Amino acid sequence: MGKITLSIFVPCFNEEKNIANTLNNIQNGIIDINYEILVVDDASKDKTIEIVKEFKKNNPNLDIKIISNKNNRNIGFNYRETAQIARGKYYMFLSGDDSLSSAEIKKTVDNIGKADMILVYFIEKRGIFRKTLSKIFTVIINLITINNLKYYNGSNIHLLENVKLFCGKQSGFGYQAELITSQIRQKKTYIEIEVKPYLKTSEKSEALKIHNIPSVIKSIISIFLNQIIYVAKKLINLKK
Repeated sequence: MGKITLSIFVPCFNEEKNIANTLNNIQNGIIDINYEILVVDDASKDKTIEIVKEFKKNNPNLDIKIISNKNNRNIGFNYRETAQIARGKYYMFLSGDDSLSSAEIKKTVDNIGKADMILVYFIEKRGIFRKTLSKIFTVIINLITINNLKYYNGSNIHLLENVKLFCGKQSGFGYQAELITSQIRQKKTYIEIEVKPYLKTSEKSEALKIHNIPSVIKSIISIFLNQIIYVAKKLINLKK
C-alpha cells in the first residue's frame, strides 16, 4: 500500500447514528493519498463499535484500526495516546459525529504540506448559546496568547511528530488550544481553512456537558501559565 501520509483520529462516543456516514465521507473525500483511520470508541453504550466492525469488514481496502476503551478516557487523552501508534506523516482529528461532508474533508486534506498546521474553522450554523461559548473561549485564548485565530477546536491537521512531542496533560475539550498555542510559541507555521459543517444542531454537544467545564478551565489556566513562562524567558534573553 505504500507509506502512509495521513493518520485520521476518529473519536466516538455513542455515535451509532453517525459513524458509518463519517467513515463513508472519509472514503469518498480522500482519494489521492495513502491514509489510515484510527477509530477510538470511548466506552460507548450503543452499537457504535459493531457498526465500525461491520464497515471495516465490508471495506477491506481501507486501513481501519479500532481501539476500544473499557472506560471513558475523554477526547484529549485519546488524541494524544492514539498519536503514539499512528504511522502517518500528518495527523488529523475528525469527529465521529458526521460533522464534515466528503467535499469539506477533501478541501482540508488538499492543503497538506502548505504549513505545519492546517487549522479549520466553521461557517457557523450552530445555536446562539453554542456559538457564544465557542466565541468566548476563542477570544480568551487569543487574548492570553496575543494570537488572532478564528477557531481552535476544528478538524485540524498537524505534523504527527509535533503531536507526539507535545507535553499537554489535559484530557478535555481544551486540548487542541493547548497544542496549537504551544506550536505557535515554537514558531510552527499554520494556515486557516474555512469549511461548511452540517452539524446536527438538534443534538446536544458533548462540549456543553457540565463535567467538561473543569477540564476546559484547566486548559485555559495551563495556556496562561505557559504563555507567562514563554514571555518571561524572552525578556530574560533580551537582557542578556
